[in-house]
Amino acid sequence: MPGRDVVVVGAGVAGAVAARDLATDHDVTVLEASGVAAEATGRSAGLIAPTLFFGDDPAVARHATEFFRSFDGTAQFELTERDRVDLVTAGERPEAEATAERRSAAGFPVSFLEPEEVAERYPRFHADRFAGAVEYRDTGWVDPYSYANAHVGEARERGATVRTGVTVTDVAVDGGAVAGVETTDGPVAADAVVVAAGWRTRELLADHLPLPVRPYRTQCVVLEPGEPLGPEFPLARIGSEHLYIRPEHNGDLLVGGGRDLLDAPETASSDADAAFTRDIAVRLPELVSGFEDAGVVNGWAGVDGATPDAYPIVDAPAEAPDGLVVATGFNGLGVMISPVVGPAVRALLGGDPAPFPLAPFALDRLDTRSASFPLHSTSDV
Repeated sequence: MPGRDVVVVGAGVAGAVAARDLATDHDVTVLEASGVAAEATGRSAGLIAPTLFFGDDPAVARHATEFFRSFDGTAQFELTERDRVDLVTAGERPEAEATAERRSAAGFPVSFLEPEEVAERYPRFHADRFAGAVEYRDTGWVDPYSYANAHVGEARERGATVRTGVTVTDVAVDGGAVAGVETTDGPVAADAVVVAAGWRTRELLADHLPLPVRPYRTQCVVLEPGEPLGPEFPLARIGSEHLYIRPEHNGDLLVGGGRDLLDAPETASSDADAAFTRDIAVRLPELVSGFEDAGVVNGWAGVDGATPDAYPIVDAPAEAPDGLVVATGFNGLGVMISPVVGPAVRALLGGDPAPFPLAPFALDRLDTRSASFPLHSTSDV
């Protein structure tokens, strides 16, 4: 495809990946109001589990998993591979068994574990509280900040310009096509614009493209157990509790949860609430041994954008101005599904076809453009 002048709005993980992939044959300028990975990306847990969340679209899940493995070792980026278990109640067990069977039949390393198998493989869990678990053996985690910056570094090496401290205030449109963006530093001309501005994407494009994206806040705390977790301790999700956990390299445990809809996201605290921290301190010992007297290391919170079905929107919608691509509504899974953004954006701007279907990320799969929809938790996916 012929080279274009492309502005990428946002240097979170979606914008970073888009810039890296586009910079091979386009003139790319990234505009970021704060800093690289300074908001939702940098405050995420960095979980990698494409088979769990996107396994019903096997090409998507495989592409994402294979990318993380191939990108491992780039700059300061490191992928830590570790098994993951989804612990389920009796009521959740039939659906969990069906999921494990589907994933396994599609060729993914997934199986259903009986409670006694959970106890044998992962003895720190109180397995008697659960009716089993779905075990995923192609999962892990990354440091989100290092990951995003590795993409930005490669984008720069390929010729991209990255400008931080520049706020985009509008997309300029002329004759039904984008002409660039308006910023606090003045206009920037472009014949293609990729808006990857998280929950702010909806308000930025309000005059050009209504998007069903609404902001919500999630929280994380890190706890230090009496005895450090060993290398066999997995990532886990307890859907019935709306919690996810992952070990830290030093044996601590990160615990995440909470999905609070926000009317004023710009004023939301970036610190974990005291009530959330206390709640985790009470609930976690009931699920995992060794946390009865755990210390709180730190905690934080971030704001992300949700869609009605918990899948992101990566699309150049027909009703949008020509040359406009949106990448938003990642529902807390932006790092995990980021490998699809680059190939998808390239394809949407007229490049080679993506190695996976784009339909799961198309705006027209959704029957609303309103931001007034019930929050669909990724704990239910």
